[in-house]
Amino acid sequence: MLWQIINFGLLFAVLWYFLYKPVKKIMAEREGKISESLNKAAELEKKSQALEKDVKARMAQQRKELEDMHAKSLEQQDKIRKELKARAEEEAHKIVEEARSIIAQEKQNMFVALESEVKQLAALLAEKILEKEVDEKVQKKLMEEALATLKKKKQK
Repeated sequence: MLWQIINFGLLFAVLWYFLYKPVKKIMAEREGKISESLNKAAELEKKSQALEKDVKARMAQQRKELEDMHAKSLEQQDKIRKELKARAEEEAHKIVEEARSIIAQEKQNMFVALESEVKQLAALLAEKILEKEVDEKVQKKLMEEALATLKKKKQK
């Protein structure tokens, strides 16, 4: 039995020296590589998170800038619309005033022409009725009466 214990001890010492130490060394190297890879992965994840945060911040800033630009363009559009509306109303008002002025002028011209024709008709009627020529004084009196009658009818 003593030989078995010595044999076992020698086998254990040989295996420990030739097998256990190299395996332990290989395991330590692997453990170091795995630890190093995990550290690198953690660093990369931190960098990735920082970049993601930065990208999100930039996107938020750009979105805000776009919203500001959109709001400004809407304000400008509204301002232009109001200006155009004011101009259109002003032009429409001018056109209406010009039309009223033209109508008033035409009305005045029509009354002057009508008055002249009424005077001539009144003189002709008086001549026909009286069958003689009417002098200017009588003609003027007849015209004034005819105009007064026309104005009364017009007012009704």
